[in-house]
Amino acid sequence: MNRLKRMNSLEYLMFSAAAGIIVGILTVLGQRVLPGNWNSLANSGTVWLIPAFFVGALGSTKTRSAIASILSLIGMVAGYYGYSMMIHGVAHSLYFIMVWLGAAMIGGILFGIAGYLWSRDIGSKHKYGSALIGGVFITEGLHLFIHIDAYRHMLAVGVTQIIVGFVLVLVLERSTKERTASFLVMLPVIILGLIGYQILYYLTT
Repeated sequence: MNRLKRMNSLEYLMFSAAAGIIVGILTVLGQRVLPGNWNSLANSGTVWLIPAFFVGALGSTKTRSAIASILSLIGMVAGYYGYSMMIHGVAHSLYFIMVWLGAAMIGGILFGIAGYLWSRDIGSKHKYGSALIGGVFITEGLHLFIHIDAYRHMLAVGVTQIIVGFVLVLVLERSTKERTASFLVMLPVIILGLIGYQILYYLTT
């Protein structure tokens, strides 16, 4: 981690984009390997946000972290759709590609800064990073239950995502006090996240 933090600006941005492309390709491969409904985890937006979060954690400023995370998420979109179309010959709608590129811009800003806050800031701001990355997993899990008629077959995946969200806070924070503070911040994160997921749901269904 320390060696990666010593990258210059160009190296950092190139690393972020390359990491994103690799994750996007691995997503296609993961969908073909994971059994049944669990293959949805490989293509989960929350799973993509984990590398974007840690890419942001490498940045020396909030701006650089946000830009790097945006590049990583754009790389994931490019890697996923590019590999799927060129290697497997699967046709994809330009509309959906544009929707996910828009989501990459928003997600990159939010989770790049979240990664920066978690990695760099001590005290009151530190909790926002872990609350955001943990909260988005819980949000996606709850989203499946809210739309249970469409996702009844994926409820086990939703439960797993909720558990992962709580575990992430326990792992990323360093004390009981910090974990408690992060869990409290997570409440508005989940509320806002559900609104965002609802918008994305209507845009993609």
